[in-house]
Amino acid sequence: MKRLIAQRQTLAFLLFLAGYFLLHIALRVAISPSLDYDEAEQMLLSQWLLPGYTEQPPLYTWVQRLLFALFGKGVFAISLLKNTLLFLTYLFVFLTARRALNNERLAILASLSLLFIPQIGWESQRDMTHTTLAVLAAAATLWQVLRLLERQNLGNYLILGVILAVGILSKANYLLFAAVLFITLATFAEGRQLLFHRHMALALCLALLLPSGYLWWMTENRDIVFSATHKFKREALDFWYKGPASLVFKTFLFLTPLWLILLLLFPRGLRGTLPPGEALPPRLLQRLLLFLFIALLVVVLAGKVTYVKDRWLQPLLFIVPLVFFTRLHRDQPTAPRFTLFIGLAGVAALGIYLAFALRVVAASYSGSFCRLNYPFATIGADLRALGFREGVLISDDRFLAGNLHLLFPASPALVPGYRFERQLPVANSGLPTPGRRQLAVVWHAAQSLTLPDELRSYLAAAFAVTDITAEPRVLRHRYLFARDETLDLAVLLIPLPSPPTEQKPQRPLAGKG
Repeated sequence: MKRLIAQRQTLAFLLFLAGYFLLHIALRVAISPSLDYDEAEQMLLSQWLLPGYTEQPPLYTWVQRLLFALFGKGVFAISLLKNTLLFLTYLFVFLTARRALNNERLAILASLSLLFIPQIGWESQRDMTHTTLAVLAAAATLWQVLRLLERQNLGNYLILGVILAVGILSKANYLLFAAVLFITLATFAEGRQLLFHRHMALALCLALLLPSGYLWWMTENRDIVFSATHKFKREALDFWYKGPASLVFKTFLFLTPLWLILLLLFPRGLRGTLPPGEALPPRLLQRLLLFLFIALLVVVLAGKVTYVKDRWLQPLLFIVPLVFFTRLHRDQPTAPRFTLFIGLAGVAALGIYLAFALRVVAASYSGSFCRLNYPFATIGADLRALGFREGVLISDDRFLAGNLHLLFPASPALVPGYRFERQLPVANSGLPTPGRRQLAVVWHAAQSLTLPDELRSYLAAAFAVTDITAEPRVLRHRYLFARDETLDLAVLLIPLPSPPTEQKPQRPLAGKG
């Protein structure tokens, strides 16, 4: 009877998860046709299938490109990928907890606990890409390691190799999780048996072979790979206490309000200990969390980092709910507390859903407009009225470039710094091919009413455009769901001369700016 009840609870839980993320896809498609920052970046990057793109690994972009090919370029394909990854993350946390705890109720609670971690429950839904994939890869890695502890056969090792490759191609901080996980395994006899099994070499070879194209690209594009190092705030003198203090504080914020809910509902979990003779998985999880925090502290001190960002913790500390529930007795939780936790999780899910909608539709009342409020549909109509039909879209902002490409999918979009102009088909003269001899340069008018220096330099270097006589036009449109608030974008249309090798001159495009 208990087994039947557990199966029904598991089925209800899985249906809830699937329905929750399907509703998020529907909401995202309905709420705005514009793209958020990371979404627009994927629209920009997925124009080409390349071994590498930016400072982030390319797997997310490869998968996004595939979905664009299947469903067309648009919000649906973007939201489908994001919510599929999130669903799988919650699923793998559930499967890991069930394998480690042998208790369906605790596994459901461990998975739903992710809703109470703002970086996972909210920020990942709002606008994240590579981090979302990295958390999934970390959760899948942990699940597969537990499977290997039970059965060390060739198939399981090959699956581990594929998952490790996915992690390498997702985000750099996944490597820290994988390294600490292997170190933790090495502290157990069973773990050393897993690590030094003859099939592990095959798994590691596969883990390096699958991303080999990207790894080679990294060696050829080190300037791009390390272009984001400015994000790490460093100080020469005070790093030794500012870094650890920031780590502790951001860990506290990362786990709020999860820790409070767990404290109120399951206080035994905060003071509980593992019974003597406990199975390996719970002991592994607890030691892994300890080693992860030590590793984070070492990285912060070694890198002289003085400011830790919440999202850096996401592929590492997602295991906190798993560790907490290893400290509860297997007969816990009681039915009333289990039901109460499920109810709170439902409230959290509803709150996230409503917050996602209200931040867009109620932006005029909150006084804070997000990127989904940008009126790109009307901006695209203005560009067409100015004479732009097809050409090359250029911006100093990935967000603008990606959204512009969504409006004009036949026109490649470029940003300075990543050498994407090399992907343009060119005629013998080195100029873009006939259909693309018009540049539409777009930037934020609040930044400058004249062409920014970065874009001026880029036009000269990439297209040999130096003599710019046209005047920028300012496009002013009301934000989506706004009353009177407006957005100003500056636009400069630049015609390029026809290649001298052509016999017939091209008809000039109307409405040159």
